[in-house]
Amino acid sequence: MEDIYAELLQKTAAGDQLAFKELYEKCSPKLMSLCLRLMQTEALAEDVLQEGFIKIWDKADTYTPGKGKAMTWMSTVIRNKGLDKLRSLKTRPVETEVQFEGLEFTSSDLTPDSMEDMSQEMKGLMACLDTLKPSQRECILLSYYYGHTHQELSQKLGKPLGTIKAWIRRGLEDIRPCLN
Repeated sequence: MEDIYAELLQKTAAGDQLAFKELYEKCSPKLMSLCLRLMQTEALAEDVLQEGFIKIWDKADTYTPGKGKAMTWMSTVIRNKGLDKLRSLKTRPVETEVQFEGLEFTSSDLTPDSMEDMSQEMKGLMACLDTLKPSQRECILLSYYYGHTHQELSQKLGKPLGTIKAWIRRGLEDIRPCLN
């Protein structure tokens, strides 16, 4: 499935509107789940999804298949749009009682096949994250999943800013080979 996403992104980069439509139809349920998790309201999530897909259309030519999976690239675009929206609203994503509970993207619109693909990707991601030291894993998840800045993490965890930055940078360097 991931090869199809990469192929559709490359066709989108060349201006193929039909490929973009197909990409939207295949990926929007998964990405909407991410938007809902981050934004907490359907209206905001829909806005972020729409803005994110506009950016995907505009920036599809910047996607490089050798650097990562297409779904990961699109998720990052959507996530960044969501964080921008939250910052503009001066709000923060809601943290849940269960630590990292929402990492598995779920949507009733997903087909069993795509759910299996997503489940395998999430298992792989979690396995990679499990290789990290707990402090690195926590900082990466709080930063990338919940959208905390390095400064906020420094305050929240009571650690120097340089330590937080180092944990995140080294953690990402450590899991990069595992993710490929």
